[in-house]
Amino acid sequence: MELWIKIAVILLIAFFVYREILKSAQKPSIQTSKASFMSLVGVGGVVGVFTYVGMSMTWVETRDLRPYHPENSSQFVSLHDRGVIELNGMVIKTNLAHKGELAPLAEKLTQGCNGDDGCEAQKLFDYVTAIPYRTDYTSRNALTVVKSNWGDCDDKSNLFASLLNERGIDYRFVYVPHHVFVAVHINDTRNVPFLNAKLTMEGKDFYYAETTASGAKIGEFNGQFPYSFEGIYDMNKNKPEELSNVKFSIG
Repeated sequence: MELWIKIAVILLIAFFVYREILKSAQKPSIQTSKASFMSLVGVGGVVGVFTYVGMSMTWVETRDLRPYHPENSSQFVSLHDRGVIELNGMVIKTNLAHKGELAPLAEKLTQGCNGDDGCEAQKLFDYVTAIPYRTDYTSRNALTVVKSNWGDCDDKSNLFASLLNERGIDYRFVYVPHHVFVAVHINDTRNVPFLNAKLTMEGKDFYYAETTASGAKIGEFNGQFPYSFEGIYDMNKNKPEELSNVKFSIG
């Protein structure tokens, strides 16, 4: 159930409770007015508590997808949340678009690439990095990012990953404290000239793709060294990478 629906249901219940309270307050007008005000305050408090609990259960409240440990947090992961993953003992909410939702956009952006996956990846990346950066406190769906034309690192990583999914291009989410970026695998590198930062996993090279940097190129180093990695996740296989098997190189 969507968050706004939950809040609407809570408010509707509060309205009926408040109405019953007013019906039961059969006293002189001054006292009725006082009772009405106090009941309004009481119901308002109850609504506030229920709304806070509802939001806590619906959102994995993170800043830039910062992972958190549930046992040390008041927040809960709802069973209805989409794309919740576990990574090295941490719970993280992702929010990719459903397959096909962004297919027309991905096809339009990659026209003229003639099947060159390096060309396609860079064109998709150019589109995402051009979207204005703005922070929020939850992981927003890729389709929502397109419609609103703004996002932070997790939002824009969700969008880039979703577009890559539409073109069948392999990638990984790379998590560091307070931040997430994408590493993308490219077969044809002729049209991607800035390939200087990469991670090698299972014999495949994945190049850095920092979605928050306007005008960035795939392969440009973003300052994140492997010792700062909290985890690397393969969304297509729905499993984390073993960090000890990941090789980093630059230059």
